[in-house]
Amino acid sequence: MATAASNRSNVDAALANLVVVLADTKYFLGRRLSESAIGAPALESAVAAAAIAQEELGHTRPLYSFLEQLPGAPVPLERDGDRERKYCPTLLRRRFASWLDAVAALFLVDTAVTIMLEGLGESGPDVLRRRAGRIVADEPTHWKFAAGRIRELAATRAAPELARRTGELLPELLCWFGPPGEPGLDALREVGLVTLDNERLRQRFLARVMPVLSEAALDVGIPWNAERKIWEHGILPWESWNRLERRLEPAGESRP
Repeated sequence: MATAASNRSNVDAALANLVVVLADTKYFLGRRLSESAIGAPALESAVAAAAIAQEELGHTRPLYSFLEQLPGAPVPLERDGDRERKYCPTLLRRRFASWLDAVAALFLVDTAVTIMLEGLGESGPDVLRRRAGRIVADEPTHWKFAAGRIRELAATRAAPELARRTGELLPELLCWFGPPGEPGLDALREVGLVTLDNERLRQRFLARVMPVLSEAALDVGIPWNAERKIWEHGILPWESWNRLERRLEPAGESRP
């Protein structure tokens, strides 16, 4: 009986962490994108970015609503200062430096979150599965916009900077799916709430973003291994990984 209760507690904690990570990441992506929309080079892009930012913020509502039903879960965010701990990548914790940064972040972050939501839409709890499915239904528009802006910038003098910045951001988004054998994800897989392990999630993410980057001739240092049929991302910086908040920490910070 005690073991069953302990297992249930582990599953609840892992699910709460996954949902708050998804919700907080959506929240801060929406906030940062809304701040950057004014910097878009064309009015059409600015309007589209502002609309996507509002949708990202809207997507947090069904996730936070589900989160409130889980025991011991963090409180939802309505303002940045609502709680000290923020469960999102470090790259979203400050304003984007430029429109180029906003495009790279939207392209990578939104794709990573969508892949996790697709998995929950296939196998998550009934209520969360329905909510994840509704969010995922909005994502093709976001993807089309982000991929289009990547191609657009890659055809300009900004291409070297875009390749550099995207290459800098990728390690954190690859770590975002977690290290092999991560207890939280394993607990969710054991009860069927998640179907893919960490590396397969990483490869699914790379299979989506790398063709766009490759076609745009943006070299981010991740080659395709045709024999093994995988994208070779190399060794990831797990020594700086904060497993709870799902982010890479700057030097000098401590990890939980």
